[in-house]
Amino acid sequence: MMNEQWLLDLERKNFMELLATNKAKARVECMLKNGKLLRN
Repeated sequence: MMNEQWLLDLERKNFMELLATNKAKARVECMLKNGKLLRN
């Protein structure tokens, strides 16, 4: 049985690792700025 907090922590950890890549940063910035997905 998994606990919800453990899953949230795991998701946060992996998301922060993903944001360390330039392509992921560009996608997030584009989505926040334009509301559209960036294909790169």
